[in-house]
Amino acid sequence: MVQALQLQTEFLANPQTLSPQLNADLIRVAKQIYHAYVEVHAQRMRRPSGVAINPSNHRSCLLFSGQPILLPGEYFIPFEQIEADLF
Repeated sequence: MVQALQLQTEFLANPQTLSPQLNADLIRVAKQIYHAYVEVHAQRMRRPSGVAINPSNHRSCLLFSGQPILLPGEYFIPFEQIEADLF
């Protein structure tokens, strides 16, 4: 758990620690998850805080809490980063 928090903090503070391709892949997956959520919940949509993604298998989920809890190996893509590429 501590390792996941350290990885998340490192990624948010310095996203270039991941390879550019991995970073782009994670953002692409995060956008796909967000778009699927919007399609299903368009009527009563809550704004997520971001997406948790495991880069090895792209398992991901939307997070709504202000303090996301990540599993070991997961990265957090904040909604602001997803949103910046949407508009």
